[in-house]
Amino acid sequence: MTLPLADEGKDPTRPPTRHSAAVRLFDMFVDGGAVLAAVILIAVMLATVIKVVFRYGLREGLVGIDQISGTMLLYITFLGAAWVLRRDEHVTIDLLVGGLSRQIRRRLHILSSLVGAGICFCILIFGTFEVLNSLQKGIRIAAEIEMPRAVNLVVIPLGSLFLGLQFLRNAWLSLERSSPSHTTATRLD
Repeated sequence: MTLPLADEGKDPTRPPTRHSAAVRLFDMFVDGGAVLAAVILIAVMLATVIKVVFRYGLREGLVGIDQISGTMLLYITFLGAAWVLRRDEHVTIDLLVGGLSRQIRRRLHILSSLVGAGICFCILIFGTFEVLNSLQKGIRIAAEIEMPRAVNLVVIPLGSLFLGLQFLRNAWLSLERSSPSHTTATRLD
């Protein structure tokens, strides 16, 4: 959970103006994940419409649409999560922190970002082990369309990596904004 810092005058989701090549590359991956998630969402909607047309218009069923849509929904979630976090558009509960001072809210934001990063990196580690285990053992999903289980799982550690890195970035940006040099520089702006 991230805590809002909206009253600080600067957009907390906005990366600093000076970007290193690594930050730009990271942003490209996050943006690419968001675009891919949007394309997959459109594909899920189209597949559902096609399934309904086949079912009720042509009286024929299409095999595997529900299964593929379920997998696609998992991909949408994990591919778009870091992008949503970067834009600070995740669900937040500001009722509890609204009356706190900016300094306390910033500290809570840093703490929640670090906790979020830690959880994401745990999911990354265990998810990677599970993907490798599924590949080694050749585990397949027994359903309408039999597919390797790793196809469903691979996006979980991948998305968790980018989400964890974005949580760390948010914590760093909050720390940077709370440093004395930043406060002085902001006052001079």
